Order: sequence, then C-alpha cells, then structure tokens
Amino acid sequence: MIEENAKIAESVNLIEVSISEDKQQGFIKLEKQEDGNQVFTKEELVYALKEQGIVYGIIDSAIDKLAQRPIYNIRIKVAEAKVPIDGEDGKVNLLVKKDDEYKPEYSEEDTIDYKNLSYFQMVKKGQILCEITEETTGLDGTNILGGTIKASKGKKPLVPAGKNTSLSEDETKLIADCDGIIKFVSSININEMLHITKNVDFSTGNIDFSGDVTIDGDVSSGFSVKAGGNLVIKGVVEEATKIEAGGNVMISKGIYGGGSGVVTVKKDLRCNYIENALIFVEGDITVDYIIGGKITCKGNIFLSGSKELIVGGEIMVAGELIAKEIGNEREYPTIIRILGEKTIDEDALDKLNKKKEVIKQQLEETYAKESQVNELLLNQEKKDILSRSHDNPAMKQLANIKRELDKHVIQFKKEISEINEAIAQTENEGCTNYYGSVSVKRKLYRGTRIYFGDMLFQFDLDTLEHCKIYWDNDNIVNGML
Repeated sequence: MIEENAKIAESVNLIEVSISEDKQQGFIKLEKQEDGNQVFTKEELVYALKEQGIVYGIIDSAIDKLAQRPIYNIRIKVAEAKVPIDGEDGKVNLLVKKDDEYKPEYSEEDTIDYKNLSYFQMVKKGQILCEITEETTGLDGTNILGGTIKASKGKKPLVPAGKNTSLSEDETKLIADCDGIIKFVSSININEMLHITKNVDFSTGNIDFSGDVTIDGDVSSGFSVKAGGNLVIKGVVEEATKIEAGGNVMISKGIYGGGSGVVTVKKDLRCNYIENALIFVEGDITVDYIIGGKITCKGNIFLSGSKELIVGGEIMVAGELIAKEIGNEREYPTIIRILGEKTIDEDALDKLNKKKEVIKQQLEETYAKESQVNELLLNQEKKDILSRSHDNPAMKQLANIKRELDKHVIQFKKEISEINEAIAQTENEGCTNYYGSVSVKRKLYRGTRIYFGDMLFQFDLDTLEHCKIYWDNDNIVNGML
C-alpha cells in the first residue's frame, strides 16, 4: 500500500494543477517525460486534484478522457464550481393608473359625454389595487474547494401603499380599505368620498366636507356645497347656489347662476353649460357653451360640445380661449379680457427689501437705546431734585446722547420711506406680458370686445372668421387659424 501511494505521488509530480482566481475552475496540465509518454490513471489524476484542495465539481468525463488518452502541455479544465442562482427582484403589477396617466375616456367622435364622463379614478372597498410578487432568496453555489458561493437576494418590491390601503394576509395584494377616489403620484392614496344619492336641498342642508364629494342629483337654489377635494355633481347647479372645491369639479349638466350663484374651483372645471354665473377657476374650464355671467380663469377655456359658443357676459382668462363662435348676429355685448403677467426685477426688489430690513433693525435698536436713556434721565432728574442740584454734567451728557439718538431715528425713518418709494417704483416699472389668446374656429361677431390690458382689439368687418387674436411685441395680432 505504501509502495502504491509512493508510485502515485511520483506520477503526481508530472501533473500540474491550477485554480482560477475566483476558485470556480480547476485545470490539469500533464508533463511529458523525456523517455516517452507517461500514462496516468484516473486515481492519480483525482489524487493530484485533492492534493491542491479541489474536492467539488470534478468533471468525471474530462478525467476519464485524460486517463484514456493523455494530452500533454495543455491546460485542460477538469473541475467547475456550481454557480449560484441569484434571487429575482420582487414585482408590483399595478391595476390602477397614476394621476398623470389617467385620462377620461371619449367617444370615437372625440366629443364629451358629460353624463357618463369618468373624470375621476374611483375604487370600491375591497378592490385590488396591485398584485405583489415577493423577491426570492436565490440558490447558493459551491466553489471547487468546497466553499459556499452566496447567491444575491432579489430586491424587495416597492409597494405603493398609502392612505386607506392595506396588504392582504399573504402580502400579495394591496387592497382599498374604503370607497373613494384614487390619488396616485408616488403612492396610492384613497380619499374617502361623501356620496349623496339625491339632491342637495332641505333634506340634506348645506354640505361642507374635507374630502371628495359626489352628488347624484342637483344642487338646489340657495344651498351651498364645499368640498376639500374633488366634487362631482351629476345634475344641475341652480341659481343663488355657492359651490367651492379644493380640487377638480365635474358637473354633468350645467350651472345656472341666475346672476347670483358663485362657483370657486381650485383646479379644473368641466360642465355642459354656464349661464349667468360668477365663476372663479384656478385651472382650466371645459364647457359646451357660456351665456352671460362673469368668469375668471387662471388657466385655459376650451369650448367643447355641440355648440361651442360664448354670448354675453365678461370673461377674464390667462391662457387660451378656444371656441367656434363668440357673440351673435345681434351684436350682443361680449367682453373678453386676457390677463397679463407682470415681470418685475426680482433681484432689485430683493436688494431693496434686504436693505430695508437692515435699517428697520437699526431703528429698533435705536428705539431701545432711547428707552434706556429716557429711564436714566428720569432717575437722574429725581436725584437732582432731592439734592437740589441745578448744574449736573451727567444730565447734560444724557441730553446730548438723546439728541443724537433722535437724529438717528429721523434719518432711519427717512431712509425707510425712500426705500419704500424705490420698491413701489420698481414694481410699477415692471413689464406686462400677455400669454393668452382667443381662437375662433367659425365666427367672431361684432359686439365682442377683446382686451389685452387696456388695449382693445379693433376690427372693422362685420365678423371675423377662423381667426386667432394674440399679443406679440406690444401689439395685438389678428392671425388666421
């Protein structure tokens, strides 16, 4: 046995074993003896590998071939590690859309069905919002020395859980905890919705709710609805009604203000018609027709529907106004004012305001010093009365200090007044730009007055057709559509 091992050891000296740096591959290179070719047994080859610590991943077929038909002076791969299988990342399959991806559906004719328009993405309690596939841990590998090669674990899925949502017991689904409207930017939040299944009238009283509100009927005359979020009214808003919403407003029918109804919307307003109402909208307005009333819109006004017309009233708009017709053949007075955006030298204003704050601080400090001097004067005066002193140097010194402080106060007030005048002048010198425009796809009738600031658009023809009125280089331009 000893003699056999010695013989193997002697043969092993002719077997060169090498290992890759990552310990994942093993190689054998056979040396040729001077007196002829050396034959190696499988046992000798395996023994040589184990002598170098290779105990895993030995490729039997490669060893057998070398034993049967040796290849000399060439490195032959005879061992290979078990490669780890990394875990897969977790996945989230969204079943609802993000806010910027969700759009109302229109008919093939590209007209708006105000009665059936799903402007908000709504969900029901228990509805599945997304499906979650958890990450996997992966399978570890083994290097040729028998050591473990750790597999990388997959990344955890980023579940967009937000307000009024929860995970299922097996954590494979995100579920809505209540009925509501989805707000989905980076996480899915569900705003609870106040749902009124009838008219807002004496049976309900006025509505004031911090979230979203849906009303299946009308808002009757004289009642008010205030929603902190979005507001959906499936009927009509009647006269003398006050509507206020912190989000979007969608009214399936329309608004009849009767000259006294007020609607205030922080985002967009969509409705079928507006008649004789007072409207304030921070976003865009989409409506079929407007008759009378007074409308202020910080965004755009799109006339969309079967009529697409504006007759009467006064409209103030910062963005685009697009309609088929504005005015009518009777030349009914219709006023449109394009709101301007004033550009002010903000750097100059900032410097003036900073300088003003410094002087105000100096004035406050001077007032404090004056208060101290007045107190010292009063105390010294009391001492002089008791001592019957009439020529006290300390009194004269304090009086001189007070006079100097009074001069500083007058000077600081003067400087503040001058800075206020400079601020007012800088603000007045600002340049006003008008980025809005009026586009008329069919007819612009006489009787319609379009203002850019104080400048009135003049046109001599009875009507204009297919025109776009806009501001360019301090002038009103009449372009063609």
